[in-house]
Formats: sequence, structure tokens, C-alpha cells
Amino acid sequence: MIDAVKSLAAFTWRSRMQSAGIFVFIALALIPAAICFVAFKFGNSAPGDELVLLREYVVPINIYLTLPFIVIFLTLPTVGSLYEKGAIAYMFTRPTPRWVCVFGLFVGSFISTLPLLLISALAPSLVCTLFADADTGDLFNIAFMQSLLLAVAALPYIALCLLLAFWSKKSLLWASFFLFFWGSVIGSLPGSAKLWSIHHYVMGLAKSWCDIDKVASGLIPPSDDPPLNIVSLVVLLGMCCVFIYLAQLAAKKRDIY
Repeated sequence: MIDAVKSLAAFTWRSRMQSAGIFVFIALALIPAAICFVAFKFGNSAPGDELVLLREYVVPINIYLTLPFIVIFLTLPTVGSLYEKGAIAYMFTRPTPRWVCVFGLFVGSFISTLPLLLISALAPSLVCTLFADADTGDLFNIAFMQSLLLAVAALPYIALCLLLAFWSKKSLLWASFFLFFWGSVIGSLPGSAKLWSIHHYVMGLAKSWCDIDKVASGLIPPSDDPPLNIVSLVVLLGMCCVFIYLAQLAAKKRDIY
């Protein structure tokens, strides 16, 4: 089983990270750093603005846009290519349990996502050190906590995308709905509906770990009553396990021929 997980993880890495498309992902991950560069190069920045920029602009951009885009376009095409080429039938007719195949794709997607998330979190702080006078320790403390936040958030997002990829041929539409609309909009509205959104728990961790009190745009702010960190972690990791379990069930029901 371990060999099967390693093989599928390696396949996922090669199919996503060793193609020309990697440059598109890198460019996407560098967007927050580019925003910081433009702000300092062409804007009127006062001392201390760099910390505000990271907290109120960069962290929300990474949560609302960078993370979902990277996860969606790293995960869904991998599963889609297996169905298109018929390789999924070969995998699922082997004696290896299907949950092992799903878990191998999950591990490979997570490993492929990590370097890009690190770029999106670290590059803005590096730009701030070049143009600002803030303490380097503060800048990279935010970068470290943001990296940890994005890595934790990527786990349920990737598992959800795998579930949707095995469950539906229109997985891109469903993933866009759940990761953007249901996540960013429903997950930030007052009321009990937000408790069913991954985004609500991610922003709870962001508020604690990255000291976010508001979003610069004023839209979709963090909750005034975020869940406790331990609750957010348990829910996010629990969602990850549930989505992987449901993904292997969906893989059993979907026609592979």
C-alpha cells in the first residue's frame, strides 16, 4: 500500500509540477508579492504600512483567491486526465484498495501545492524587507504563520476537490461553487450557515495566527466571533478525512469504462 501511495504521489507531482503549466502557477503565487511591490514602488507608504499591507491585503488575497485557484487547478486536472486516458480503470482493477489510490493522489496534490503556497506567503514579506523599515522578524513571523495557515487550509480543500473530481464530470463548476461562493460568501455571513463552510474555520485561524482584524476591501470580513483554534483545527482535519472517505466511495460508484 505504501508503494502505491508513493507511486500515485509521484505521478501527481510529475503531471502538475514538471509541465509548462507550472509557470502559470508560479505567476499566480507571486501576485501578492507583485501587489506589495506596486504599493511600495508607486504608492505613498508610511512607516508601519507594511504590516498592515500583509495583514489586510496579502493574507486575505491568499485565502480568497490564491489558495483556491492553486488547489483547483492542481487537483482536478490530475484526476480528469486519469479518466480521459483510461488509466483510472487500470488503477481500480488492481488489488490495491481504492482508498489507497485516492490517498496517493491526495498526498501528491498536497506536496505539489506546498511550494506554491510557500511562495505566496514568503515572497510578499521579502518584498517588504526591501522597501520598508519594519522589523524583519515581524515580517517573517507573519510569513511563517501564513505559510502554516495555508498548508492547513489546503488539506480539506484538496480532499474536497478530489471528492468532486471522482463524483462529477463537472467538478470544476462544483469546486468553484464550494471554494469561492460557499466558502468566501456564505462562510463570512452572519448566521449558522457559516458553520458549514471551510472558509469560516480558516479565517478563524487567520485572525488568531496572523492577527487579522479586518480586510482592506471591507468585503467579506473575518467573523467577530471566530471559533477556537483547536475547534478550527479539529473541524478542518475532520473535514479532510470525511472528504477522502467520500471520495473513495464516489470512485466506486462512478463508471470507469
